[in-house]
Amino acid sequence: MQYLGLALYAEGPTDYYFLRPLLLRLCEDLCTREAQEPVDVSEVLSLDHPLQIQDSPRAQRILEAAKMSQDAWQILFVHADGSNDPERIRKEQVTPGLELLRDSINSIGIAVVPIRETEAWMIADGDAIRQVFGTNKSNAMLSLPAHRAAEKAADPKAILQAAFKAAQPLERQRKRGLSPYLNALGEQVALDCLRELSAFAELEKDLRTALKRLKVLH
Repeated sequence: MQYLGLALYAEGPTDYYFLRPLLLRLCEDLCTREAQEPVDVSEVLSLDHPLQIQDSPRAQRILEAAKMSQDAWQILFVHADGSNDPERIRKEQVTPGLELLRDSINSIGIAVVPIRETEAWMIADGDAIRQVFGTNKSNAMLSLPAHRAAEKAADPKAILQAAFKAAQPLERQRKRGLSPYLNALGEQVALDCLRELSAFAELEKDLRTALKRLKVLH
């Protein structure tokens, strides 16, 4: 039995809600299908930097957050929304941190960079939306795109909000907003739907490479 510790440094709290269960499921799926022996995959640890370095470059914040718990994980996911320019965002907001991780503490980091926003991955699976929001309305009635078009949507956050409203939540649920549902979406969105999105496919490719480097996968 191998143990695989995972951690995540994300842009904001709502990203943690969705990405932590999603990244755990992706790792478990790869390990179940391709690992050389059974793998005990940890819950994804949420990392944050010390308050005293709030104004430091992001790469330094990533490194300091990683150092605080480096014995607890083998792979650190670093997230940044792509803002429709994912190559530039990766270069500016993620790659410097990954290089610091490699050079300073010899650790493996993986970029998580949706083309626009994480919400594009949340709206890719209409069945998951229906299950989590508690509705039987069609994709059209919820104004959801075809799943392959999700990452091309100009404003995924607005689409998710519109779908939530169209699902007609109870008053108390409406007042609480979307945040309580994001963890469940991370647990329910179909990996096969996401695999048809280029940014998620790149994430999975990088994760598979990292797992091979750790000799978790063949």
